[in-house]
Amino acid sequence: MRLRRNSFLLVCMILTVIKISAQEPPWILLERAKSAYESRNLTMAMEMLLDAVEQENDYPEAEFWLGRIYGAQGQSILAEEQYRRALNLSLYLRVPEDAVIYRYALAELIMQRDSEGRLEAETILNRIINDETPPGEAEIALDHKYIDLVSTQGPDELIFLYRNEIHSSLRARRMLGESAWASGRYRTSLLQSTRCVLSMLSTAAADYRELYPNWRFDIDLVEDAKNPDRDVRYPGKTDGTSDLLDRVSQERPGTAEWLISEGFWPQLYMLAASLFAMGFEETADSVWGIMVETDPLTGRTNGREDAGSWGLLAVQQLENPFISVGSLAP
Repeated sequence: MRLRRNSFLLVCMILTVIKISAQEPPWILLERAKSAYESRNLTMAMEMLLDAVEQENDYPEAEFWLGRIYGAQGQSILAEEQYRRALNLSLYLRVPEDAVIYRYALAELIMQRDSEGRLEAETILNRIINDETPPGEAEIALDHKYIDLVSTQGPDELIFLYRNEIHSSLRARRMLGESAWASGRYRTSLLQSTRCVLSMLSTAAADYRELYPNWRFDIDLVEDAKNPDRDVRYPGKTDGTSDLLDRVSQERPGTAEWLISEGFWPQLYMLAASLFAMGFEETADSVWGIMVETDPLTGRTNGREDAGSWGLLAVQQLENPFISVGSLAP
């Protein structure tokens, strides 16, 4: 009897060893789970991720992807718990920079929850901004200068005098600007949209100069050629900006697509709307004017094709300006 029992225990031990040896490493399980997630096989993805975190307790990457699965299933509370757990374990990240992805995921999830969630989300987003651009007197002075220039003299003067690219915090500024607009904090929405527009146009200008090193922003190349003794700048507040966008659209399609994907046109629209809400109606009209084009045959004003629905909204604003309440688009 004892021999039979010992044999049974030995078989169990062997089976356990075989099972453990057959287990895939956590990082392989994670990659397979990502693939299953992309194929919308959420059940399989979850099983793999649960196996991964069972093998490795401090595994923020797997915890984060569990959150994504819960989010895809509509279980926002469980998704939030997972995102927070992933952030608490971010010390163990293989790629430390991924922590910003987790912050964005949590901020987006709780932004629409309630006023408390919105405030926490804004705190998270401001932390992302501060990590890329440490706050200080110099940054505050720049903010005031940017707002003054764009409000009174328009985007051309701002871009002519300053170039300021932001990267990891660009999305945070977009989200903060939209949140500020929705709650009627128009100066904040003006600041954030100004920063976003300046950054994206700075990137577009730098990209265009790689193709045409002799190109200079805000110089009317046609009139300039007629006056070899001096530079001839565009006369309006947005002529140079419009020219840059036209050139990028025609000659740098990849950059034009990048501007769309990064939300340039809604940010430009919000810039104009914020200017209008702050009382700078003439400048607001000039910015909305960037987003439209006039048919030379019919004289009819239409939205720019690359501006999409935001161009159509700009047409409405130029005809009968309004301030939407609660969201950027009416």
